[in-house]
Amino acid sequence: MKCFRKRKFVLCILTCNVVFVIVLYYFLQTERTDEDVTKRIPSYSVVIREFEDYDNDVSATVYHIHNVLGNHVPIYIVTDHSPYPNIDFTRLNVQAIFNLDFDLDNNKRHTDDEILDAITSEYVIFIPDGARIHNKTIFDRLIEDFDHSKFSQAFAVKTGSDKLRCPGLQINLQRWRLKITEFEGFEGLCDYIEGDQAIIVRTTTLTEIPSPWTVPLTKSLYIQFIVKRWKSFVYVPSVFVPRKGFRDPSSLERFKYEQKKREDKLFRKFKIKELVYKIDEDHEKKFYYGCDKHTERCYSSVINDLPDFLAMGKWTPPCCLKALRETADHVLKIFNSTNVRYWLEGGSLLGAARSGNIIPWDTSVDIGIYMEDIPKCSQLVKTGNYEYQDKKGFLWEKAEEGEFYRVHYSRTNRNYVQIFPFYLKNGVMTKDFWFKTHKQDISFPEHFLTPLSLINFIGQNVSAPNHVKAFLELKFGKGVIENLQYPNGAPVY
Repeated sequence: MKCFRKRKFVLCILTCNVVFVIVLYYFLQTERTDEDVTKRIPSYSVVIREFEDYDNDVSATVYHIHNVLGNHVPIYIVTDHSPYPNIDFTRLNVQAIFNLDFDLDNNKRHTDDEILDAITSEYVIFIPDGARIHNKTIFDRLIEDFDHSKFSQAFAVKTGSDKLRCPGLQINLQRWRLKITEFEGFEGLCDYIEGDQAIIVRTTTLTEIPSPWTVPLTKSLYIQFIVKRWKSFVYVPSVFVPRKGFRDPSSLERFKYEQKKREDKLFRKFKIKELVYKIDEDHEKKFYYGCDKHTERCYSSVINDLPDFLAMGKWTPPCCLKALRETADHVLKIFNSTNVRYWLEGGSLLGAARSGNIIPWDTSVDIGIYMEDIPKCSQLVKTGNYEYQDKKGFLWEKAEEGEFYRVHYSRTNRNYVQIFPFYLKNGVMTKDFWFKTHKQDISFPEHFLTPLSLINFIGQNVSAPNHVKAFLELKFGKGVIENLQYPNGAPVY
């Protein structure tokens, strides 16, 4: 009897445990089901930003998107101007058409803020003209995957036949420079993604960058992302059918020409004055988007030895440094061929001692010569009190401030080399004009020039005083080579 009661008690305990497990399982299942029922469905909008007036597929692209994704998906079209030939936007089921064009005689131009205020969805996907989606299931999976992403600011999805490429991108706003390195891969987190692509971003992302609609769109977005230190992700699953090309074969050449103009405009707008493509460890290809011989230099003035770009926290624009190097190279070749005794002076000698180049924030190249050697140089003789433009377009002139010369990159572009004539007096090299604000502009013993030495500067060996460090410390003070300072005395970090 006791045994029976004991077994009954154990059975009761086991029954209670089973009931508890069933109830707990039911409860958990109910919670998960409720979670599934209330699962968040992210909202998104489609933006068509880039298409060509002369050859486009905008109407068919809009119809396709609504046919695959549904008419409830908002589609926005953003243009730089009213297309010509005209596109009958009134027949398209789009949420809004925004025109960024500016015209003094009307108020039709939309601003960036107006466009962003109109887009109320969580995400924006930029779909290129002519793109075709495989199906809604695949597209919804893209949205869901992006919704769960934590480390990337954008997903890039290929819309062409080729894989998307992931080169490195470095931007140095202080030096006005954008550098694209060799290809580093085809997928994963990237700074910059090349190739035919759609891009999905959070709408809030577009509100945090200064120019969300600038074209070429992908290049513009990635440049702005890298300034923010944001990463983008190459989304590998196939979402789009490879895009077809232009209907008219001749449109491709026109597109390449127009796209190059847009890139030039983009770099100038973003104040990128030097684009560098790193080909390999030893070779780079450079393109300049600032000044040239036919345009004015990229900065306006120098006040109290401080150029305006330094006041903005930037260094000398690369195009201006290029102009200085070319002008200096031209002058030095003439002096070498005519046996004019010359040497690097001031900040130019300091730059040569530090790095073999012009100081990155300098605005001129300074050269000293023996005054008695002026007759050896026909360009200086011809200059006299008048300007003289030589056969290569460099402009020689006598400075208005005093007894020295300037050689400008061109009559229009006034980046210049300064030539200071010195003469010997009581064993000291002196001259007839001094910059009162330049503490380093002082006379010095001739023994620094007897003999002259050589130093590397802008890729060549040029004349310099002997005992360069002692000469520079006489002019600038102890430790000047090691201690970098701006013209106003502030240290360089």
